Amino acid sequence: MDRKILTLILGLITINNFLNAQQDSVLVVSNGLQTEIMLHPADGFTGYVLKKGEFAYNQALTPYPSWAWWGITDKITTELDFECWLGGVPSFNFRFGLLMQKKIRPSVSFETMFQYLKDERDQFENLDYLNVIRQGKNWYNHINLSWQIADIWHVYLSGGATYIDNTVISNGDTLHEYSKSFRNYISPDFSISLDYRFKKWISFHSTASYGSTFLYADNIIRKEQIILATRIAPFINNDKRFFNSFRIELAFIRADFIDAKESITGPIGFLYWQWNRNKKK
Repeated sequence: MDRKILTLILGLITINNFLNAQQDSVLVVSNGLQTEIMLHPADGFTGYVLKKGEFAYNQALTPYPSWAWWGITDKITTELDFECWLGGVPSFNFRFGLLMQKKIRPSVSFETMFQYLKDERDQFENLDYLNVIRQGKNWYNHINLSWQIADIWHVYLSGGATYIDNTVISNGDTLHEYSKSFRNYISPDFSISLDYRFKKWISFHSTASYGSTFLYADNIIRKEQIILATRIAPFINNDKRFFNSFRIELAFIRADFIDAKESITGPIGFLYWQWNRNKKK
């Protein structure tokens, strides 16, 4: 059987198993965006982790399964990256909860993400003016801090570094080429984010970052990026859990690739469902 088809089937089975597992628990109807645990709003990094058994399935605007998050314990959250595995790229992401917020002390988490690309891959193969060609190991490690400064306001800071085996960033223009190659290279990462969780059905987010991020134009060093986004829970008052837990992130991205003197700008987004469970009594 073709590897992509097999991985697609396994991904769908995995999603189904997670949603039907844990027979000693029941799915909880969500109270909305104001109290929801968010991991990467507007491509930022929060200091939060999912609770044990909490599960979020995220769907990019593509026909293939994308990625999911699962709370293994109250302190460890992992990503299930169906999209990368479908493409033959081993990808692992773990987030560890270290501290919960107490007065001015922030919530703190440590996030590590590792990918291995056996062959050269152009991350923007559909663009003729920008090439980001990666090969080998790609590994970022970030410390994430979060403060809830009011009932509906959150601030996030994240810092760390990314190690890469081989990356070439260029504008793809052989006549007026701007290009830079990196080999066995460590690059700093930083981001700052602000959340305004206006209502339980809508929230607003912004992130400014340098270096590797998780969500949009992901795992690319030396990228300068600004994201403005809104998250919407359109059916938050529906008592059917499938609809109640449905979310949309709509974003506007501006990402500058300084080594190629090029940028990408425009709307982007994804869909997701986030469930948590309580023990049956």
